[in-house]
Amino acid sequence: MHLAISVPPWARTWLSDHTDMHRRERPIDASVTPVLEVDLPDDAYYEYAFRDGAGLVRADPGREARAENSWYDAVTAVRGPTYAPHPLAELRDEPRGTVRRLRVPAGGGATRRVALYEPAGLTGPAPLVVAHDGTAYLRVARLPTVLDALIDAGRAVPARVAFLDPRTPAVRTEEYGFGEAYQASLAEHVLPALRREAAATELVALGASLGGLAWFEAAWRDPTAFAGLALQSPAFLGTPTDRRFHGVETSWAAEVLEADDAPLPWRVYQEVGRFDWLHEVGVRTAERFAARATDHRFDVRSAGHNWTFWRDGLGEALAFVLAP
Repeated sequence: MHLAISVPPWARTWLSDHTDMHRRERPIDASVTPVLEVDLPDDAYYEYAFRDGAGLVRADPGREARAENSWYDAVTAVRGPTYAPHPLAELRDEPRGTVRRLRVPAGGGATRRVALYEPAGLTGPAPLVVAHDGTAYLRVARLPTVLDALIDAGRAVPARVAFLDPRTPAVRTEEYGFGEAYQASLAEHVLPALRREAAATELVALGASLGGLAWFEAAWRDPTAFAGLALQSPAFLGTPTDRRFHGVETSWAAEVLEADDAPLPWRVYQEVGRFDWLHEVGVRTAERFAARATDHRFDVRSAGHNWTFWRDGLGEALAFVLAP
């Protein structure tokens, strides 16, 4: 698929999946480059936008399709001729189960807000999925509806889901990106409380980007604490002493996975987009998960680093880690 994108006269920079959106946005001048030429696979889902002279990110006025992007108000979405969203990503049914709002201890007298979803008819002990960036998985990815459909189809065992958020959006990187205090809070307070509250027979961790990194670190610290990891574009660049996560080649996750061949007791679902800056490290770590994990599935699709990609992968992620 070939795109010829007319550059608006007000555009000063171009943001796209090829520039890692704002992380490497490209200066642009319509008088010098009136048209951007982009070639994509036919199955691509692609996002881009422009930034104007006032610093505002704006969608392409020449295309109507807009992305559902949590980080930018107006982004253009391009869907290739053979792109098809996952059928479960398109569900709009209301979940049949119930959501309870909880406060669980986090240590030092602090608490964490958690939403706990229980599918209809589920009683007694069951697996517990714990999702980082919980509000996004609850509202944007519509995880309860996806889980209901998987249970109905016999592709997933009934399980409860705890939706866990950073303390505030401003501290997300601090907590999820090798946050020592956060890891201690998870291990010593939050996860034990959730296990009790949900009568969990096993824990399955779900996270995207930095949320995936934080779960891998938690599992690495205590491998027996988790039965499964669902890692959507995990932010596997950077180290505890170099917490940049972009524009670096070092990878703590890859290094620890490559350090030996000892078996790891997890079912691991892992995915990354072809246009994601984390693609290379995703492939590298997938090779080691395949060799060491109890079971492993690695999916690569023609997309970038965004919630549309993760919503498309959520059904397969849950089906894999909650397989009957």
